[in-house]
Amino acid sequence: MRDTTQGFILLALSFFTMIIYFWAIFLSPKDVEYLGLTISEWAIIVPVMLIVYLFLVVVAWIGWAMVTTPPSLPPKQEEGKEIEQKNSKT
Repeated sequence: MRDTTQGFILLALSFFTMIIYFWAIFLSPKDVEYLGLTISEWAIIVPVMLIVYLFLVVVAWIGWAMVTTPPSLPPKQEEGKEIEQKNSKT
């Protein structure tokens, strides 16, 4: 599939999703409930929950990277002396 075809499909799906989301929030019937919540309430709850979970996954990933990254090695004595000499010259 060409890039332009994929781009058109993404564009069409985006607009379709925007229309459905607008309907779900503003135009959906108020008497239809699922698990005690209306469609409008679900349309707010689900995206907010997904955004919060995405944020928490990124935080967990950063924590996992910090835990699994080995500590840096201390500089060798010769390198340390060179660094000290450079610092004392400046």
